[in-house]
Amino acid sequence: MTAIHQKLFAGDNIPLVNGQGGVGKTSIAARYYDRHKDHYAHTAWVLSERSIANALLSNLAAPLGLVFEQTAAEAERLNHLLRAMASLDKPCLLVIDNANELEDLEKNYILLRRCSNFHLLLTSRITHFEQAATHAIEGLPEAEALALFKRHYPKMKAEEEPLFAAIYHAVGGNTLVVELLAKNVALFHGIRQQYSLQTLLDDLQQKGVLALTKSAEVKTGYQAKDALRSETPEAIIAAMYDLSDLSREETALLSVFAVLPAESIGFEWLEMLLPNTVDIEKNALALAQRGWIEYDETNASFKCSPVIQEITRKKNEQLRADCETLIQHLIEKLKRDTLHEENYKYSAIFARYAETVISIFQVPNYEIALLCERTGDFHVATGNLEKANDNFEKCRDISKKLCEIGPDEPYNKNELAISYSKLGETHAALGNLDLALTFYQDDAELTKQLYDSYPNNVAFKNGLAISYERLGLTHAALGNLDLALTFYQDYNELEKQLYDSYPNHVAFKHNLAISYDKLGDTHVALGNLDLALTFYEERSALGKQLYDSYPNHVEFKNGLAISYYKLGALNADNLKDKAQAKTYFQQAEALWLELVRDAPQVVEFQRFLGIVQEDLQDL
Repeated sequence: MTAIHQKLFAGDNIPLVNGQGGVGKTSIAARYYDRHKDHYAHTAWVLSERSIANALLSNLAAPLGLVFEQTAAEAERLNHLLRAMASLDKPCLLVIDNANELEDLEKNYILLRRCSNFHLLLTSRITHFEQAATHAIEGLPEAEALALFKRHYPKMKAEEEPLFAAIYHAVGGNTLVVELLAKNVALFHGIRQQYSLQTLLDDLQQKGVLALTKSAEVKTGYQAKDALRSETPEAIIAAMYDLSDLSREETALLSVFAVLPAESIGFEWLEMLLPNTVDIEKNALALAQRGWIEYDETNASFKCSPVIQEITRKKNEQLRADCETLIQHLIEKLKRDTLHEENYKYSAIFARYAETVISIFQVPNYEIALLCERTGDFHVATGNLEKANDNFEKCRDISKKLCEIGPDEPYNKNELAISYSKLGETHAALGNLDLALTFYQDDAELTKQLYDSYPNNVAFKNGLAISYERLGLTHAALGNLDLALTFYQDYNELEKQLYDSYPNHVAFKHNLAISYDKLGDTHVALGNLDLALTFYEERSALGKQLYDSYPNHVEFKNGLAISYYKLGALNADNLKDKAQAKTYFQQAEALWLELVRDAPQVVEFQRFLGIVQEDLQDL
């Protein structure tokens, strides 16, 4: 009150009491109007609905006794009105409530300055206007907001108060929304409580403020004209902002903010998330100036409130299309080969953004299923298997629905198969081998269907080979060696076909080498030593080719060292050929010495080196 009073009586500007919708701008102006009306010769209050000129003419002409010719243009009428206002004794007070249109304010500012005998006080969502002083209004601090909530919901119990902090956070501390929710909860608490604060909080966190489980009409003075409005909280909140005020480009950018976390997002992140987007800086600043998002100039960051996010998601019918670039870029940034950039610093943020996006788009969509898969991969890479499993389950559920909708679409079926494979991997890592086996079987069944339908599709053939490998690994871990051998043989056969067709494809050569290794391990376990030796030799030969082609490739070097070690162990322990064993052990030792030298932080290489050196001493 004091700050606004000082600005008005300083007489050098038209102050804007500004802030987001529902934070109390009109209440502040009304309190000032009531408290200081005796200081003014005349007072007037008008509600601007897109046009300041129209609001002045509609509300002030009659009290001033003005009658216009029917043929008079608006500009002529407005000049006549302003002359009449200028003739009044000073000081006068004019409050223009809801002056939210920037272009309209710019158009009428000079005209308003003609009212030199008036103090002009405007409430607005406009955050910056060069010609006017501003006084920003924010929502009530949490303690005061709690007091407001309890005033409108007097039956609130002391043990429920801890829930309020989460409710306050879920609505971004918006004062009006806090009041409406309190009034709504109160309506459902007569003799017994029918709508608990816990249920309200669950609604806000899971469905949003525009989808309450229980809702009834409440009374509010917000944007009321002659009497209190009586509508549901959802209707009142949804009416707070009108997307038609924005350009198509501004709406598209706001939609991106609406599906990201309700937190500060640096401009450099916007540029990374929306590459090649035209006028991104211009549109972000325009949204901030119009009060749709907050702009922190010091940190060059933007933030969108949960309430505006919800309204945008509810009202923008093109939300999904507007977020296409964001979704595609998140998918790209969470690819496995980019996850290690900057030591996961960027990937961790991309994954968090992706999870928020996933929670918004519930309609089955292939890109969202793929985003779930990529996010799950990130959590696997960073060791959070439970979160990985959650994302893979979402991928599975979305893909299942897509397969029901389009059963003949191969890529939906393939994504479902991938989700089964990923779930198998996480459950195997968690020690749930029986459950992992079930998922691997589902994966193999679907991938076999795809391969049978599209036998020349390389990705489907390779996917089937990998699914056989997973089944072999799981059966081996469960002690089902005969079944493991069968799947390893199928794995090996498909990898040979792929390698024969694409002899220069490094991944196929590497996979074929692995398949020989698995066959060798299984035959050792089954006691078929001659067969084991043959497969180990095949594996080493391919491994040597890979190493010779890529001598600095750590995985290829380590794989070759392991294959040499296995040949050495087989010759030493089973075939009793110590000379041959020593040769293989020395070859393995040489490779692990290089690996330890180049990557001393990798404990596994040091352990392998110690083992092979002990074996050499024992020969």
